[in-house]
Amino acid sequence: MKIRKKHQASANAEINLTALLDVVFSILAFFILISAALTTPSQIGIDLPIRDRTNSSNPNDLKPEDLFIITLDTEGQMLSDGKAISPQQLEQEVRSFLTNSARGTVVLSAENPNVSYKLVINRLAELKAIAGNRVAIATSRSQ
Repeated sequence: MKIRKKHQASANAEINLTALLDVVFSILAFFILISAALTTPSQIGIDLPIRDRTNSSNPNDLKPEDLFIITLDTEGQMLSDGKAISPQQLEQEVRSFLTNSARGTVVLSAENPNVSYKLVINRLAELKAIAGNRVAIATSRSQ
């Protein structure tokens, strides 16, 4: 009498990993969501000016003669009145402007959309080294 085995092992036995992968990805998604909720986004401390539009005769408003505007082109050159200006000449002109104008502000105009952010930041740092906290940036309004 021959005894047959109920379950015969096949040489081509496979293990289905679909359910295991579903569980692993569910746990991974859970931890990603929890870690994103527990971290706080880093914030850059920028104090934006508040302007009272109802009072047009504000004594803090700057007049055009209080502004020294420097335009930044795509090559990184700084332009004063449309002419390229060397760093040494720029420093001399900015210093003389600030000594002559008590409320003077140096404005870096970076309205060209082709100017890189890195270039703008580098030029702002150079101007801040010359003019301190009397430096501003002018950009175009986003569409």
